[in-house]
Amino acid sequence: MDAYSDEDIRQAAEIREWLVKQLADKQEEIEKLRSTLLLIDSLLKQGSFKAASNFGSSTLPISTDDVVPGQKKTSLQSKDGGITYGVKANSTESNEQKTVMNTDSKVIKPLIRFKDSMLLANAEIYPDSVVIIPVKGIILNVNTPPFKSFFLNRILDGMKKKDEEAVNQSRIKESDLIQYSVEEDNEGLIKRIKINNYREKERLNEIFNTSSWVFTRMIEKSG
Repeated sequence: MDAYSDEDIRQAAEIREWLVKQLADKQEEIEKLRSTLLLIDSLLKQGSFKAASNFGSSTLPISTDDVVPGQKKTSLQSKDGGITYGVKANSTESNEQKTVMNTDSKVIKPLIRFKDSMLLANAEIYPDSVVIIPVKGIILNVNTPPFKSFFLNRILDGMKKKDEEAVNQSRIKESDLIQYSVEEDNEGLIKRIKINNYREKERLNEIFNTSSWVFTRMIEKSG
């Protein structure tokens, strides 16, 4: 049996840390779904239903996290007569903690460090692409691990390999293959990462979670 190098062991430890975080996030999401299901079951058992038209303009806001670019967005009538997309017009919450719908048909999602919610980058989500731009003051070099070894080679190239298999099986067209590019300056610092043809919301979530984790690790390694 071949011996593993220190670098292999270190990367394995990093991946394990990411997997543990993924499992924790998924477990929390499952618990929230179960709680919501119990609430809906309780309401259904009461047997008291009203048509949506009977509720007037008092409509529950829809989170922009669930908005898929390119789909028709449902505008909501606020109490003061303004139109909002899942965010109250007088909201005082920081834009760094929520996904914001811009007027130019893109969604901006902040990517934060898990432990303290420090803003690392902003993701501009378009109907067929996403662009990740580190914020000012966040220095990320393309050669700092685990950017290439994990984010590019394992996550994005892993998605691309699955797409290539789907093309071979005629499940998707070759033009729908996920593609990515990294723009860097003369010193190798990341200016933006563009990912085309993400296609699925699940992929976006994986890209966001892994990029936040990878950026955090890169900052720690670069001091």
